[in-house]
Amino acid sequence: MDIGISTACFYPEVLTEDTLKIIAGMGFTTIEVFLETASEYREDYCRRLREDIEKYNLRVYSVHSFAVQHEPFLFDKYGPRKKDAWDTFLRVTRAARILGAKHITFHGPSRKWFDNEASELMEISGEMDSLAETAALSGVSLAWENVYWCLSHDPALMQQVMEGVTSDNINFTLDLKQANRSRVPVERYLEIMEKRLVNVHINDYSPGSMCLLPGQGQVDFPRLYETLDRAGYRGPFIIEVYRNNFSGYDDLARARDFLLEAGAKGASP
Repeated sequence: MDIGISTACFYPEVLTEDTLKIIAGMGFTTIEVFLETASEYREDYCRRLREDIEKYNLRVYSVHSFAVQHEPFLFDKYGPRKKDAWDTFLRVTRAARILGAKHITFHGPSRKWFDNEASELMEISGEMDSLAETAALSGVSLAWENVYWCLSHDPALMQQVMEGVTSDNINFTLDLKQANRSRVPVERYLEIMEKRLVNVHINDYSPGSMCLLPGQGQVDFPRLYETLDRAGYRGPFIIEVYRNNFSGYDDLARARDFLLEAGAKGASP
């Protein structure tokens, strides 16, 4: 079982490039790099970041951009704004290639901009195809994530979009806290994601606490692992929490150890 961590856990206290030494010092090897702002998509920045990634013997599994800056506008009706968003998306795909990532964690369209009519969903399918095929040119897949404030909060809408998709380069990221916020069982998302699930953002929650470190809430992790194992998931589990969800870095290492122990009780080795 591979338990990784997102650099986003340290935002905004630690710069992205400075998270790597901390992460390696805790014994993690697999990471998701969250590029926090447009200047971090620059190729020279990513090359320097890649040097440090190799220095600390880390493996970048996925890249996450600061999605609210551009992703919703990839589906915009206003041409110049959409073009600017595409320019940013291209920079993100190149950044992912430089960093050696396999996937780009992708939020997709905001739910408040659409009426969810069939014609609109078909347009989104076409846009998703274009984005996925563009990402393929950089050797990465589009890993569409379930997010509360996005169209992807609703599995039924995701299903309608996917029915119009033709690209094989669209995959999925499952986020536990976002599923909880949307009040949708993980099993329902898995019906849509199925064999295209390539990434899991793992965290915990309890009534009144949307996001907690694994082991501090009410998630039944052995059962979760069994569910994902039956679904055929064999990818990493990326710890993604907010900085206010832990006191010290040792808490993150303990959360990893908890997940490994829970995994021994649940999923197949």
